[in-house]
Amino acid sequence: SKATVSVLYCREMRRNCILRIGDMLGGSDPMNLRQSGLPQTTLWTPEKFNPATVTMLGEMAVVRKPKQMIERSRVLRHTTPPSRLNRKYALGFVPTMGSLHDGHMALIEASQAECVFTAVSIYVNPTQFGANEDVSKYPRNLERDLRILHEAGVDAVFLPNDELMYPPSHKMYVNYEGIETLPEAVSRPTHFRGVATICNKLFNIVQPNMVYVGQKDALQCVVLHRLIEDMHIPTQLTVCPVVREIDGLAMSSRNVYLSPEHRAEAPAIYAGLKQVKEELKKMVRSDRRETTYKYPPAKTIKEMLRSKYNESIKHGSLDYISIAKRHDMSEYGDDEAVENAAHISVVVDYNNTRLLDVVRVGMTEEEYYRPWKA
Repeated sequence: SKATVSVLYCREMRRNCILRIGDMLGGSDPMNLRQSGLPQTTLWTPEKFNPATVTMLGEMAVVRKPKQMIERSRVLRHTTPPSRLNRKYALGFVPTMGSLHDGHMALIEASQAECVFTAVSIYVNPTQFGANEDVSKYPRNLERDLRILHEAGVDAVFLPNDELMYPPSHKMYVNYEGIETLPEAVSRPTHFRGVATICNKLFNIVQPNMVYVGQKDALQCVVLHRLIEDMHIPTQLTVCPVVREIDGLAMSSRNVYLSPEHRAEAPAIYAGLKQVKEELKKMVRSDRRETTYKYPPAKTIKEMLRSKYNESIKHGSLDYISIAKRHDMSEYGDDEAVENAAHISVVVDYNNTRLLDVVRVGMTEEEYYRPWKA
């Protein structure tokens, strides 16, 4: 039909334009378009991907090697289809460890709303797992993840492996100094070194204009913000709201580990946080000129939460309760009054499945959900 011919013609024109841009930038077919031509038959089986080439799944590129991803990103940042001219940024990036859920999809949608192209990485990073955490047991379903990303209209997927990201010659790590005494760092001593190291690698490879992450792990957001600022990485971090199940449980790839009994109880984690937040709201003083956020000492807020969890959580163990400041996640002292922006975080452990959740107090939606600035 005429419509089909028009679509194929537009795709071919787009392919030729990208090839010309790649040639002007000095790349030799960085998107592998000369070999792939018009969209090929979809190959979903992961073992069929040739690590030496870029595999095209329809309009979505699956890239294995860092150098190929660098080249692909370079072309994407210099290409703007007419239908996407109204978007503010060239390339958005969502780093993941796979086993995708609606929380990941919300990040992808946020990127697609602002960015011409969106790239996603899937890599289970071994260096962020602790001694008591088995990286081999982390849920994986690459075929399902690729189908989801393809249907969502993602433009590029980066699928590195351990040999490429941590070759035998690898010696360099990125360490955030000064967080060793914070509750999450105490529970997972090597976790944030692994997070900062892999994100430093991914940001350098993908070179996005915007990075999208979820609010649930607030300390991780702070680590990434400091990584971008201190290492002068030319990207911007956007923190997006926590996505929850209908019963309030924060979405996480680890939720599949929960037994039916534990899954039924787990929503109590957020329920307790939400109840305490509502009680704290009653203590806020407002007048025409300003709103004053002044809450009880941190110790009192922790006691409020513990009393609720003593009643509602019977099968899990409370790892910690954290009352932390907004930008650096430093802890409020037990007798220190909580003022202005703060995060209240909780971790509950169900047979080595750690469920983390967080609420924020003393800040509006507009103040929090924006690109982070120091």
